[in-house]
Amino acid sequence: MKTLLITGSTSATGIAVSKALAERDARMVLHYHANQEKADALSAWLSAKGCVHSFYRTDLTRPENAKTLIDYALEHFGRLDGLINVVGPFAYKNILDVTPEDWLADIDMNLNSCFHTCHYALDALRNSRGQIVNFAFAGVENIKPWPMSTGYCAAKTGVAALTKSLAAALAQDKVRVNAICPGLIDDESINTEERRGMAEQIPYGRPVMPDEIGKTATWLIYDSPEMMTGSLLTVAGGWEY
Repeated sequence: MKTLLITGSTSATGIAVSKALAERDARMVLHYHANQEKADALSAWLSAKGCVHSFYRTDLTRPENAKTLIDYALEHFGRLDGLINVVGPFAYKNILDVTPEDWLADIDMNLNSCFHTCHYALDALRNSRGQIVNFAFAGVENIKPWPMSTGYCAAKTGVAALTKSLAAALAQDKVRVNAICPGLIDDESINTEERRGMAEQIPYGRPVMPDEIGKTATWLIYDSPEMMTGSLLTVAGGWEY
């Protein structure tokens, strides 16, 4: 049985990833930052499934909190087989209106939090020959002008670089590191008109469903070939940001 740590577990994507992995009988430590109601609802669902799990609430933009989270996972379950960094909120604001505080928040939440958890999980993942799964976005590898979301895109481009760098550096330890790059994701906050507008941009004709991201994460952890590391897996219906 694998022991997995999922950050950002109460987002639509985080919930889908958590539920998909529960179907494979994973033991999970689930991080969240603020949404207690969603954490409680997810915990009830996992308990009904008989999934062994524990929630931990903290702010991962602070490196000491990331260390405490990793320590908690190891104290709770004794090992760590996979780290899945879902956390990373999208920010939409014109770069000309972005303040230094906005910029630092984007980088902290989307890049630094990812680095912090990876850094403190390294020894445990070396011991288990485990995996890291990070999250970027479809098109991250192609530098484009993103004037309405520059901080987010800069941070996620950094996540792509971090993913590939860790994959190369950890290959000798047989620790695999990959990233999922979602497209436009359908979730409960999107209305019919917004969903139609999203679909018009996507060659496949519809947004990505959260459970499709969950299936991708589960495949990476359980079924992907051993030689797959340093990959950016796009799940976007032919769309790129």
